[in-house]
Amino acid sequence: MHQYSPAIAPMGGVGSARIDAYRPIPALLLEMGVALSDVLADAGVRADIFEDPDNLISYAEASRLLAASAKRANCDHLGLLIGQRSRLANMGLAGQLARCRDTAGEALQLFVECFTLQNTAAAVSLVSQGGFSRFVFAIVAPGMRETKQLQIGAMAISFNILQDLCGRQFLPAVVTFATGPPANLRPFHQFFRAPLRFDSHETALVFETRWLERPLPPVDPVLRRQIETKAHLRQTAAQLDLPSSVRRALRRQLAQGDVAMESTASGLGMHRRTLDRRLKKHGTSYFEILEAVKYEIASQLLRDTDLGIGEIAQSLHYSSNSNFSAAFRRWTGLTPSAYRSRSR
Repeated sequence: MHQYSPAIAPMGGVGSARIDAYRPIPALLLEMGVALSDVLADAGVRADIFEDPDNLISYAEASRLLAASAKRANCDHLGLLIGQRSRLANMGLAGQLARCRDTAGEALQLFVECFTLQNTAAAVSLVSQGGFSRFVFAIVAPGMRETKQLQIGAMAISFNILQDLCGRQFLPAVVTFATGPPANLRPFHQFFRAPLRFDSHETALVFETRWLERPLPPVDPVLRRQIETKAHLRQTAAQLDLPSSVRRALRRQLAQGDVAMESTASGLGMHRRTLDRRLKKHGTSYFEILEAVKYEIASQLLRDTDLGIGEIAQSLHYSSNSNFSAAFRRWTGLTPSAYRSRSR
């Protein structure tokens, strides 16, 4: 398949994730009679990746690893089987920090803010409107292919995280996926016990906001301070890559319908002019990063879903289909429809 490159350069690094979230893979493949060594060789992933839960795997490698596992196991919902074996305890410092809050809502919001401690290649958002909230997962790493298993696995993990914080009775109102449906939906219905919507513009759990009011058990103050100190040091180091921080912030803001530069700058603790000046020192600009993020989202939705062009344009907050099409032609030299047909 020919891959098209945008006229704009992707901003920020590829990003990586702690391998702990994927540690169920060896046992799961063993149960299915699949040799882990064969899968690792297929994916081009080093043989010792699973030896330490803090080992990092690039998202490109993680995507290939999940795709190779699904192919060897002949199971197109393998991401679900992997994700449902991971919980908040597998989320490292981000998960530990979440446990240090008083309510499920406070915990989930802190998890969102500290997600980079677990994963620098994706972003999560918590959006509350009226009586419902959305916990949104979005891939930030540029140039990703074969994201289906990543998205499915992320929703399974998210469901477990919400149950860990809100109680075992937690159930979503609906689960949406920015990818096409698998051949067998039964495992999904059995696990999520909620309506499913594939070919959506975002991958998210939608649930009643009341779940966020659940109180959490107290954490020892000394342990809490230790966790917060360690997390602060790691976050400070992660924020040195400003273009990547802006990319992640924009991915979260798009879920809320706000991509104003003022909002991004405020979220990063600086003035708009300061953000503009610092990005120039990195050889980029806010507009260039925003364009790159929109290109990545648009191309993924065109490849992996059957969403209409108008729906994609609306999800990216373009005022018209023609404005979106003009932007996409500027990025790729192709119309959205031509890109879709040639990428499949």
